[in-house]
Amino acid sequence: MQVKDDSPNGTENVRTSCIRVAMITAILIAANMCLQGGAPVDISRYVAPTTMAVELKITLMSATGTLVVYSPGYEAQQARFTRQESFGLIPFAEPILCVKAIGGPFAFNIEVTPIEDAY
Repeated sequence: MQVKDDSPNGTENVRTSCIRVAMITAILIAANMCLQGGAPVDISRYVAPTTMAVELKITLMSATGTLVVYSPGYEAQQARFTRQESFGLIPFAEPILCVKAIGGPFAFNIEVTPIEDAY
């Protein structure tokens, strides 16, 4: 089976097309990965498309744990929460937050407040 396109010989192998699609898909998935660990959390239903950052109110149910939160592409601007109740500002390009619990599994609550113009 062949598919016509603008390649020099006028056709392109379907297998080659599938490989290109797979590579593009892998790149798009990697763009939303939590490269420094943690679980990705989609917050798109809580923020408008124009939101540049979010303010987080974190409530930890652990006396010794640490919660690390960052957004892909902003790993250097991650926030670490160690107190029972803390606040932090997280910038992002896509409405994905990476959340990592350090110090064992523990319960926590995150309240998200969009910041339309953070800068």
